[in-house]
Amino acid sequence: MEHDEIPASLRKVLSDVADERAAQDRRFGVQEFPDGSGSAYAAHAEEAKQQCSAAWSRGELTWRHILTEEFYEALAEEDPERLRTELVQTAAVAVKWIQALDRRHGPVAHRTNENGHEEKLVRDRIPDIIRNGGREPETRIANDPEYKALLRAKLYEEAGEYITGGDPEELADVLEVVQALAAVHGLGPADLEEMRAAKSAERGGFNDRVVLRLV
Repeated sequence: MEHDEIPASLRKVLSDVADERAAQDRRFGVQEFPDGSGSAYAAHAEEAKQQCSAAWSRGELTWRHILTEEFYEALAEEDPERLRTELVQTAAVAVKWIQALDRRHGPVAHRTNENGHEEKLVRDRIPDIIRNGGREPETRIANDPEYKALLRAKLYEEAGEYITGGDPEELADVLEVVQALAAVHGLGPADLEEMRAAKSAERGGFNDRVVLRLV
């Protein structure tokens, strides 16, 4: 659908969603967690589907029924492609619900949640550098599960900075995060190099610039 073909009511909601997402990134940075979805939620999905159908039959269908069904259908998926499809459908229903609210009550100005402190994992000497600049940093120590999640998010951040700017110095930052993640798994630089060399011997590297045409 071309941008000009998008109804104004939908553009307003999507703009609010984009603003909220940007605010989340400002507060928390890139976040990376396991999906946590799977077949354990299949019964919930089936129950939500039956409740939705029953409410429709009684003429009592609500947005809550529809969104709940879509939400649990997403939770029941493990395959990344199907999970993504269900999440898009869930988001679309949420957007449609907001449009319905705006039709009934008039659109309101969305205020992003900027409360709380922005946090991100930083190199060990950054607090000292901030102190040397005359400011006192506010820091805390991440616990083990959080540390791994923060490192994964940091990997996205550093790789994104290289992709965006192309500065080879950013690759050193990527390598620093990779080595920290390896340490979480009990691996040192030598272990990583051994694994890299073994894969290279088996499958080759990227020196020949081979591009595979996918069918």
